[in-house]
Amino acid sequence: MDLNIGTKDPVNKILWDEIDAKRSQGGFTLASNTPASGVTGWIFKGLPLNVNYTTRVAEVVKTATVITGSTTTATRIAKGSLFIVGDAIANAVEGVAVEITAIDTTTSDDYDILTHTTNGGAFVADTVLFEAAAVAADGNAAYLFAANALLSDNTKITGSATVTAVISAQEIIEANLPAPVTDAVKTALNANGQYFQFV
Repeated sequence: MDLNIGTKDPVNKILWDEIDAKRSQGGFTLASNTPASGVTGWIFKGLPLNVNYTTRVAEVVKTATVITGSTTTATRIAKGSLFIVGDAIANAVEGVAVEITAIDTTTSDDYDILTHTTNGGAFVADTVLFEAAAVAADGNAAYLFAANALLSDNTKITGSATVTAVISAQEIIEANLPAPVTDAVKTALNANGQYFQFV
């Protein structure tokens, strides 16, 4: 993983009741292809993760909110997402998934633009894009990773970043999370006896 150094540390926010939050035993190595958020060099506390208890590798479940003004080949999203060129994206399970071919982070201070293969219709504003398992025709889109934890702390992207996973938390302030959490992500988080309460 390349060292990605930013000039500004992330701002800490209250995200959940720390007293009742449960963390997994031992750390996880962040997947080697994990991008940082923009130019900051960090990924932020509260991002949904998929942690593998066998390999001890953590993958970020990428999401972003769609902004008004999108077309069938260019989608505006909230700034600071972790999407990269080559990712497949969708906004609905069993919907269409298209491939990102370019990312414009400089045209606007208010949004980034994802250029992608043609979608049958523009992604609707205020819906949430997620990283899909593969490019898919209508009816076949699925999440690449199922969330089973949240990132415990702001983490600097380094050559061998180790992260801690929160596996249960109450009173999670959804508005303070660094990326949108869909109903599908919430359902996945609350599977296998885990409990995440969002407010």
